[in-house]
Amino acid sequence: MSLTTYSKFYYGYEITPTNTLVNFSEGAGELTATMGIGSYSFTEFAVTLQTALNTAGALTYTVTANRTARTLTIAASGTFSLLALTGSQTSAGPWVIIGFAADQTGTNTYTGTAAGSSYSPQFILQDHIATTDWKQAAQSTVNKTASGRVELVKFGDERFMQANIMWVTNIAQPSGPITNNASGVAQLRAFLDFAITKAPLEFMANTAAPATFEKMILDSTALSKDGVGYKLKELYDKGLPGYFESGVLVFRVVE
Repeated sequence: MSLTTYSKFYYGYEITPTNTLVNFSEGAGELTATMGIGSYSFTEFAVTLQTALNTAGALTYTVTANRTARTLTIAASGTFSLLALTGSQTSAGPWVIIGFAADQTGTNTYTGTAAGSSYSPQFILQDHIATTDWKQAAQSTVNKTASGRVELVKFGDERFMQANIMWVTNIAQPSGPITNNASGVAQLRAFLDFAITKAPLEFMANTAAPATFEKMILDSTALSKDGVGYKLKELYDKGLPGYFESGVLVFRVVE
């Protein structure tokens, strides 16, 4: 099914051994919440942070993901402080991802700046196949018995989305279907650099409906059947130097 809307991806919610610690205070000294190491989607990251705070603190914490603004709001049942700048382990914290660059004190609710990263293709995705139209059995084996009976053994079903990100450019555009982005090519490269790590991302087919999304990983590219490499194509053959396309990308839905 061809898309008629512009799309968006949220990505970049990774906890490594170097950024697991969240220093905070409930008024009686510094506490440390430890986030589990792993790659998360935006919504999963909010849940993981909430769990870590509730495990380490005495208050009850809720972390809410605002999908439109791509921000996280941390609220508690009492006054607390986030020690993003002055915590003893602030250099080992995921503060950039969470969206806080300074301490937050004096109340029970704080909202950060945009969390993680977002990539918005400058043109409606081409060669698109929606997940509703691409389904196949996972790890399937077809057996044929001596009597001619055919049996399918499978471990669930998988769904896929296909797209080609086209007309990516830093060149200023007149009013038209290609949106302006002075760093459009660099942003596509950054997105694909992340995607080929096989970490989860969230895909929104319609930027105007951010609450409707699917969690995916990159399954394959035009360069790599395993989705661990990419090669951008500059559109010289169309007489358009400075314009790029990703080639066909296939994403697999993950739960």
